[in-house]
Order: sequence, then structure tokens, then C-alpha cells
Amino acid sequence: MMKNKSTLAKLLAEEDIFVVHKKMETAYFNPKSRELGLPIWKDEEMTKDIYDLMVCHEIAHALWTPLDMLESAQVRNIDHSFVNIIEDARIERMVQDRYPGAVAVFNRGYNDLTAKDFFGIGDKDVSELGLIDRINLFFKKQKVEFSAEEKVWVKRVAETKTPDDVLDLAEELYAWMAENAPEENDDDVRMIDPNGESGEGEEGEESGEGDAPADKEGDENGEDAPTGDAGDAGDDDVGGSAKTKEGESSEEGGLDSTGPGGPPKAETDTDANNAGEMLVDKNATERTYGRIPALKDNLIMPFSEIVERATAHYNKSDSTDWVNAKKLEIATLKDDSKKTVGYMVKEFEMKKAADQYARAAVSKTGSLDMGRLHTYKYNEDIFKKVTTLPGATNHGMVMVLDWSGSMYDNLKGTLSQLFNLVWFCRRIQIPFEVYAFSNHPSVCDDYSLPHSGPNFKAGDLALNNFKLLNFFSNKMSVKDEIAMMEALWMIASYYSARDYDDGIPAMYPSFLNLGGTPLNDAIIAMMEIVPKFKRDTGVQKVNTIFLTDGASHRTPGVYDYSLDSKTGEHYKITGHLRGNIIITDPKTLKSYEVDGYNMTDGLLRILKDRVPDMNLIGFFIAGSGRSGRVDKRVLYSLQNNLDMDAIMEQVRFINKNKFLAIASKGYDEMYVLPGKGMMVENDGLSDDLVGASKAKLKTAFGKSMKSKIDSRVLLNKFVKLVA
Repeated sequence: MMKNKSTLAKLLAEEDIFVVHKKMETAYFNPKSRELGLPIWKDEEMTKDIYDLMVCHEIAHALWTPLDMLESAQVRNIDHSFVNIIEDARIERMVQDRYPGAVAVFNRGYNDLTAKDFFGIGDKDVSELGLIDRINLFFKKQKVEFSAEEKVWVKRVAETKTPDDVLDLAEELYAWMAENAPEENDDDVRMIDPNGESGEGEEGEESGEGDAPADKEGDENGEDAPTGDAGDAGDDDVGGSAKTKEGESSEEGGLDSTGPGGPPKAETDTDANNAGEMLVDKNATERTYGRIPALKDNLIMPFSEIVERATAHYNKSDSTDWVNAKKLEIATLKDDSKKTVGYMVKEFEMKKAADQYARAAVSKTGSLDMGRLHTYKYNEDIFKKVTTLPGATNHGMVMVLDWSGSMYDNLKGTLSQLFNLVWFCRRIQIPFEVYAFSNHPSVCDDYSLPHSGPNFKAGDLALNNFKLLNFFSNKMSVKDEIAMMEALWMIASYYSARDYDDGIPAMYPSFLNLGGTPLNDAIIAMMEIVPKFKRDTGVQKVNTIFLTDGASHRTPGVYDYSLDSKTGEHYKITGHLRGNIIITDPKTLKSYEVDGYNMTDGLLRILKDRVPDMNLIGFFIAGSGRSGRVDKRVLYSLQNNLDMDAIMEQVRFINKNKFLAIASKGYDEMYVLPGKGMMVENDGLSDDLVGASKAKLKTAFGKSMKSKIDSRVLLNKFVKLVA
């Protein structure tokens, strides 16, 4: 039902407003965040008509109530309840004028609320209520008595066209009621029907005086008025009243308007608030709503900047011998990997061709095969045939690398895998981008949280402070590629240095510091980056790969606006994620319920829906330390539905086979890798094979090549994806 109400609200508002359904006392519309909130009511108390009434009422605020209306009322010291009641009458009249079908909605909805004694008048004599209360009830579709003098005020409420009209009238009415509070003149009292029929008044008097006539002019004026709420950005309710930060019942406004000597107040306003609290489901599970945010332009550090800064850093290093030794290691690694990568390229082309031919379609043409024409007497198949090969899918790759401190022991192995993958993509001309994510302060020195940028919106998920480092791209030159590999290899070598045979290791540049694991933030970033990559390159299918060794940092919360009751100004706050978390993607307009303790799977689902024709692959390095041994606790954290016997069996499997495929709710495929299996193998044939037989050499060569291919886990899995 909530999905339908959300659609209805968007249609009525004529904008993509944000509709939430959560644990709160009353419905509201937040003009800053453009958020419509509907409470979780008790099932037995809620009706369809009340829901529809709430939606129409709050949408009317969205369309015609300006944002600064409450602030203006506070500056002028106008009673909030008076403003709210008169504004409700204005905007409800206008929404019914624009959408005639809403008339029946309001009638039925207010009938249901009256039946529940929502306005607290069940045991009261309505005629004895103060004028503001009776005006409130009248415009809430109740039959109410007014004196001739009071009907003037009713008529003026019905004729309000602008927010300024509302503020002026609220101020005047409050002053009049304060002056006339001690006693009421009941000599000329008559019944007025909110639907336009007079009660038992004097014969011949005009019927329907004081009614709320349709105001077409007001509709037109209202359309151009700024949108917003009469309340404090989210505290207005269907009953008319809205709570302020000071509370809804101060000493000044707590006196009965019908009693002598005290300032006027709206009893029905307070009663509606109290009734709303009784009708809501206080045992409902807390819900937190958030939207996928837009990202700032300076999130990515380009590869050109990284190469330039890293090269300058190492050129200034005093560890010249060590730096040169590491550069030589990269040259050797590339040279030793050429044959293996070339072999895998050939295997890839053969697999791709075989797949094409397997899906080939043979069809007849309309032309005669002259070589078979002589067989026409006994052969009907005398026409030429054509074989149609399906076109190969155009692939691209985006890889996202965990650049956290816990990766230090596995960094060399991970980079050796990555380099081979980059070389492969180069050889077969697959477009690719490689990013690393880090939240280290020295990396993020020019990046601030989204709330300080122009892209911030209330209701957006708050992101951690992080940055993406664009390590590799098919757009970079071979020279820059080698320079990048050298710089990254020196960082990995610094962390893995066990001796000083090559000299004293050079300190790495601080802007490439290893940090934490803002994986969730990186996933959100890919929601913009991957679609752009796909558009720019024209690839049909993109393979997005995440490589990490740990769980993501928690998402800080959701950005929101709140009213400062002392200043009347709005300020930004971050609300924490509590209860059921519902995330909406503003691009696809889909909503997702995610686990607050494991948002990663939910964010991956959003990414998959955001990017059609995408393989989403996860690699998790479970082994660490010099041994690279897999910790069973890590496997259990990834699969807490398995018992320990099954986990131990997986530990043995992964140590033997150098990978483990596991089920994942977010990834299309997920592989667990041991740290000790990350380094690629480039060893040639043993010298002991000199003079060996041809058969023995063939077997040894096959084993060697298989070992080299198997050691390139990332590349091996990627080849299978794109072949």
C-alpha cells in the first residue's frame, strides 16, 4: 500500500518528492528535503481514506506553503496554532480545487477521524468552544454554530489566497479573540454546514454563509508561490497543529480560549496531537530512510597526478640503489609474464571463437549451388548455405582495490595479480579502469564530506571521508603505466621488507598512504563511475571487480534538516541509522531494505540495478601474515549460516586450490583467496630436465604452464568471464 501512496504523492505534487513511512507521531512535509512522512499507524486504527487524506493534505503544503512561513510567524510573534489552522483551510481548499476528486477524499477521511474522536470533541459541546476551534472543525467538515459576527471571520478564512493573508488574519483573529474572551454573544447563533447548507437559521437568510467556496484565483496564485510547510520542516499534522521545539503546550497558550481572562488557544489542535499519539503504533520497528547521494567532482585523483607526484617523490629519495632495484623487479616481472599472458590471450581468443561457432546459425540462401545442381533428381538441398556467426560481446573492466592498512602483507601479491590483469586487457584491447579507495587523512586532504558541497540534499546517505585513486586506465600511456607500477611496487616492497639486501627502503609518498576500508562508499561511487565508463567506452558488458580483505566501515547516517526554535533557522544534522534501513535510488526510483550491520550486500544490489549488463565480481583475501594462512573466523563471518565443520573443510580447500567460490547476496560471483597464493609464478623449467625425453619435457612444460595460469587467479577468473 505504501508504494501506491508514494506514487500518488509524486503525481499530486508533480515532482519526485521523497515519501517515507516511519515511526513518528504525525504526518509531515519537510520543505527543505522535499520529504513527505507518513506515520506507522495501528492496523486496526488506520483506514485507506485517512491515508489518502494525509497524502492530499501534506501534498497541498508541498505545493503552496512557503518555506519561511513559520519563521515569519515567529518573527511577528503570531500564535503557531492559529497560523496552522488557517493555513490548513487555505491549502486544503486549493488542493480540492485543483483535484476535484480530493473533495470526496477529505469528506471520507475526516469522517473516519471524527469517528475516532480525533479532535477530542466527543464529550464536549462544540458551541462552547472558542472561535478558532470551531473554525478548525468547520473546515474539517464538521457542522458548527457561529454568531453573525463570527461568520465574518469564517468568510475571511475561506477567502485567504496567499501566505501573507494567512499570517495577517491569524494575527487579527488572535487579537480579536483575546479582546472578546470573557464572554460570548449567543443571541444570534446559527448552524453552518461545511458542505454549504444552512442549519435552522432565520428564514430567508442566505444559505451557506461562511462556507469555504472554491477559489480559482487562489489556486492560480498558489501555483506560483514558493513551496514549503507552515510547520517547522516536518511537524505539521492532519489535525491542524504542529509541535514546536518548545512543546505544544506552553504556559502562554495553555489557557482555555473560552475561559475569562486568558489568551486564546486552539483546544482541537492539542487534542488532535494527543489523538495522533494514541493512534500510532508505538511498538513498530524503527525505520531509517536514505537516498543514494550524488558525488563531488574532486572525489577521484587522476592517474596523471599520481604518476607525477610519485615520480617526483622517488627521484628525491636518498635510497637510489633500492629504488633502482625495485624498478628492475617490475621490468623482470613484466618480461617473465609476457609468455604466460600471451598464452592466456591465445586461449581466450580460441574460447571466444569456439563459443561463436557453437552458437553459429546455418541458413539457406535463395541462390542455387551450381555444384549441386546435377543432383536435383534425388537431392532437394541444391541451394547455397550461409553460416552466421553471432557477434562477440564487447567487454570492459572496472576494478576497485582496497587500499587499507591491513592489506600491507598481501600488497605485493595483489599488485602482481593486478599488473597481469592490466597487461592482458592491453593485449586484447579491453577498456579498463582501476581505482583504489582510501580514507587516510593525507590522501583526502582536498576532499570533504558531501554535506559541505553543492550536491548535498537532506535525506541523502552520509559518506565517510574517502578518495578514489585512479591507478590504471586504458587511456594512460605505456610510459605512465610503467611509472605507476614502479611507484606502487615500491610501496608494497616497503611494507614487505624483511631484510635490506637491496639497501634501505625508500619511504613512500604520504598521499598514497594506506588507510581504512570505506568499501560501502566506494560502491556508492561506482554507481556513477561505472555507468559513465560504459557510456564513454561504448562497451556492451562491463565487469566490475571489488578486491578487499575486510568488511566496510559503517555508513555514518543520513543528512537532515532540523529547525532551531530560538533562531527560526534551519541547520544540518546527521541522523543515525536505526532499525530497518530503507534506501532509495533516485536514478532507478527503486527502494531497498538493507541490513544496517551489513549494508554492503544491499548497496551491491543497488549497483547491479543501476548498471544493466554488468558482471559484479568480488575477491576477498582471507589469508594474512607471512604464511598467508586463512583464518576460519573470517570465513565464518562471510558465511555465518555454516557450521564449523563445513568452515574447516573450506579452509583445507582454499589452502590447496588457492581460491574458494562462495555464495554471495550481492555479487554475481565471489571468491575467497589466501594471502600466500597471491604472488604470480614465473619460474621456468628445472635444470634437472636437461637431456630429458620429449614426453617428460612435454609433461613438465604442461605442469609449469598450468601452475603459472592457476597462480594468476584474478586473470584466470576474468578470462572465463569475458571469453
